[in-house]
Amino acid sequence: MNYSPPKIDNRFICIINRDNKELAALITSYISSPNMYNLIFEFPSVTTEHYDYLDDDIDEHHISRTIANEFNIKVKNAINQVYGCEYLIIAGLSEEQKSYLTFLEKYNVIEIQNYYDVETNLEAFNSKKNILKCRSCDILNGLHKAIKSNSILKIDEQAEEVIITLEANSGIIVVEDINKVSCVISVIYATSLNLSLYVIPEIDIDKRKISDFIEKWKNSNNDSYLYDLSSLIYPSIENVDFASYQFATFFTVGIPYSLIIKNVIPCTHVHLYINPDFFVFNAIYYQNAFNINSAIVFSPLEFIDEETDNIINTLKNNNYYVAELVDKNANAINLDYHIKEFPFNLLHICSHGGEIGGYDVSFEFIDRDGNKHIVEYDEVVTFDLTQIDFKNPEEKVPVVFKYLWRKFDGYIWRSEELRSKNYPHYVYSDMLNQISKRENMIRKPKDSITNSCAIKCYSSYYQAMFNIIAGIHSPIIFNNTCWSWSDIADHFISSGARGYIGTLWNINNDVAKQSAEHFYSNLFSTTIMNSLHDSLIYSKGSKDENIYIYYGLHFSSLKKGISLNNSKEEVVIRLISSLERWKEKLSITKKESVRKNIQELIKWNATLLATKFKNETINIIGEQFKKDNGI
Repeated sequence: MNYSPPKIDNRFICIINRDNKELAALITSYISSPNMYNLIFEFPSVTTEHYDYLDDDIDEHHISRTIANEFNIKVKNAINQVYGCEYLIIAGLSEEQKSYLTFLEKYNVIEIQNYYDVETNLEAFNSKKNILKCRSCDILNGLHKAIKSNSILKIDEQAEEVIITLEANSGIIVVEDINKVSCVISVIYATSLNLSLYVIPEIDIDKRKISDFIEKWKNSNNDSYLYDLSSLIYPSIENVDFASYQFATFFTVGIPYSLIIKNVIPCTHVHLYINPDFFVFNAIYYQNAFNINSAIVFSPLEFIDEETDNIINTLKNNNYYVAELVDKNANAINLDYHIKEFPFNLLHICSHGGEIGGYDVSFEFIDRDGNKHIVEYDEVVTFDLTQIDFKNPEEKVPVVFKYLWRKFDGYIWRSEELRSKNYPHYVYSDMLNQISKRENMIRKPKDSITNSCAIKCYSSYYQAMFNIIAGIHSPIIFNNTCWSWSDIADHFISSGARGYIGTLWNINNDVAKQSAEHFYSNLFSTTIMNSLHDSLIYSKGSKDENIYIYYGLHFSSLKKGISLNNSKEEVVIRLISSLERWKEKLSITKKESVRKNIQELIKWNATLLATKFKNETINIIGEQFKKDNGI
């Protein structure tokens, strides 16, 4: 089997409104090349144009503006990483969306707004002779066939159904047909590696319902709950003979297909709603273009017998520099800074995990129009006891609040009933600003908060409230704690991880230990996918059979380091680079709350270099000084 990633075609790069699936497919049929991966990035919707906002209060555009700014940075970095492009296509974007893109003047921009613009603007670049017509409801199969036959795709609602015959390839891509550009990305990926494609209808079940089925199944020891879950999912894939393939990758909204098909073959997953464009790009780019042989191993030593020492030794024997966050060093602050700033290729977490306690909160507020509302939510509050300075009692300790919204004015959060009320955006920003004042709340303690997945630290819990990872790198995460496939997985994936292994329920410690040790013993001789699949032997026949789920791509793997000294030097070089990047960012940042966060990151990087890597830092800075001055 070919474990190489596809080659990236950077002649055309496309930025498109994430809701324009058909437009993305038509454009792709023009710019696609056989056995190449075309870069398409899906721009989320925005509620306002870009402007500098210095107030720390949350306005109605806060979330939209934040997401759009982050998208701009990510896509700019991605284009730079592939050394630019000949033509940059922006498609279906509003004026508000375009206002966030700060790099357009650097490229030859082709703007497309509708189906008619596709032919008008791209025909000059087209060398394809054939045309394939398909209905809009059949657009994914149509695109797959068009790329493979080197044809241009046209939408014709009178066209015949496009039939795709499953081929005897090494792997199969299964994609849920949702109305997002992410589905088109799955087709591009499948054709770039000549893999079979199987399109299934969107399945009406969310992650919370799946977790409920799994929890009832495990708590009652009644297999009927698993059968009920399978009955909702399996019919859509029952016509696929998975055993005839060497692996399967599921592009999904969060369904654990590996559990449903009982891992009959190695399985990977890609989440269609969590930055699948960057997820696939990072997996391809970071496989060969950039490697740093370092790891973080985290464990507060909660178990009498665990995998921690074995994994640290295995990684060191493969020339990985290991940041050991163990015992008292396994505190929440340490973990947070290391996840965000330490340049690592791999993070292993060994601890307790899953749902934790908090508060049931009911809160009444009045919006700016004078209307009264009631919001109901669960609140998880954590702080790190190791950060308390008893010699300086006035020193404040950071407190982390996580809100899990339940109801608004009696309507279930994100329900169609709530959407139909069409509340203005500012109603929710008024809500958040009032909540931040923490007044007039009714708070009732709860032993367990649904979907509050957290990591047990030495003296507290870690809730993974970050948006950057590994110093803007793209690592692999093995979260060997209970229920680690839930909310916490989404944070790692959305922040840039290119691979994430988690558990679907409470895992037995012996199974966790044996599976992890076997996984790492094979890690540097095969792919992550195959190493995990081989390790499933330790859960076979137990209550934890098929407990692991892997978000990633089939070819992803980790390479051995050259030497421990080389790996350590690479870490120092990246830390110095990160320190300089934050200093530059600080010099142009005006918002005080952001400046404070940057200053804390600068302080952490500088302290780590001075305490853990003093000699290496002096040597590297000295060599750079000599080079710059011709000495």
